[in-house]
Amino acid sequence: MRHIKVSKPEDVQPAEESSKACQHRVRPFILSNSHLRTEAWSSKSLRKIPLTLAALIFIMILLPAVTYGAGQQWTEYSGNPVLGPSVGSWDGDYAVSPRILLMNGEYRMWFSGGGRPASNGIGYATSADGISWSEHVGPVLSPGSAGVWDSSSVALGSVLWNGTLFFMWYRGTNPTTYQTGAVGLAISADGVSWTKFSGNPVLKATAVDQEYIASPYVLKPTGTYGMWYTARSAAYPKTSPYTEILFATSYDGTHWTKWPHPVFTPSTDSMQWDSGAVYSPSLYWNGTIFWMWYTGLGQSFLNPQIGIATSPDGATWTRSPDNPILSPGPSGSWDSAGVEQADLTIGRNGLMLYYDGLGPNTAGRIGFAQPPQGFAIPEFPFPSVIVLLEVAACAAVLLRKRPRN
Repeated sequence: MRHIKVSKPEDVQPAEESSKACQHRVRPFILSNSHLRTEAWSSKSLRKIPLTLAALIFIMILLPAVTYGAGQQWTEYSGNPVLGPSVGSWDGDYAVSPRILLMNGEYRMWFSGGGRPASNGIGYATSADGISWSEHVGPVLSPGSAGVWDSSSVALGSVLWNGTLFFMWYRGTNPTTYQTGAVGLAISADGVSWTKFSGNPVLKATAVDQEYIASPYVLKPTGTYGMWYTARSAAYPKTSPYTEILFATSYDGTHWTKWPHPVFTPSTDSMQWDSGAVYSPSLYWNGTIFWMWYTGLGQSFLNPQIGIATSPDGATWTRSPDNPILSPGPSGSWDSAGVEQADLTIGRNGLMLYYDGLGPNTAGRIGFAQPPQGFAIPEFPFPSVIVLLEVAACAAVLLRKRPRN
């Protein structure tokens, strides 16, 4: 087994060192011009500002808009499910919450699984085509020993790769101090042998989420990490199925600052499919827009479905007019009781949306669906956008300070 020493927060750097100016700030992913310096700009540079702004406006006009399908459902793969419980094994009851990375031509999946009498953990599987999967023997992450914060259960979560190491954020519980859940971090060089961070849990319950914490999904679109996760505050009873999606930011992936209120809540229209609860966010960042796949429940709190929302900053969200984009299958099918916990992968054959399917008499299994014709996630190189916006911010400051003749 490979061991990775992680003894203090500064050892944990899932990507390049972030700016110290971002530490402990609670904000969506937007740019600030407070650090811009104007004294080094010459009059010659100032004369170039109108041309720069004109170029910026032209390029921004060319930015692709959000494109949805033409009101159609995503199409399930006819051979679903592609991964299910292993009879007689640690995950003999259920396999859910798939998280997929495509690396060097190989699909890698981490998932939550469990069996009787009380086993649970996070499993791992690989595939050459995203359809036929080979499961690793045994869980790759298991609950901790008696008395630790995650001694009762562990569940995904999300997995990031920084070019050197894998980083997994996961939910853990124990029967005393963390009954409602907390978030931990584990690190791995190969995706199979994981070392739990010594400072776990990295996100604990506070007033905004003290009744329930689950399904943390982490991205690092800029120098700051963002975590979107399922939660419930004390405003709702412990037994309530109501959940919301909360947001937190971090400069290092271990110290998190929570947004003071939920960023995505159930629909206020009681007739809507997602008016009862929203949960299990998974996200994709295309350089200009955050895309979120989420699970919703109506007022009956039965038969979950999957929808999409988009955001310019990770905190303000707009639902797709085509929601729900994936609904339970026909009566008697493997997912006729509900679909949930989706995760998008851009595979060799296009977009693949992996998800849990729930049957009338079976626990969760994993399948995938593909988008309708006309659905697109426009791509735009993020570094170019940053440069353009920085130039625009500089220009605005300089024009305000330029002396008038």
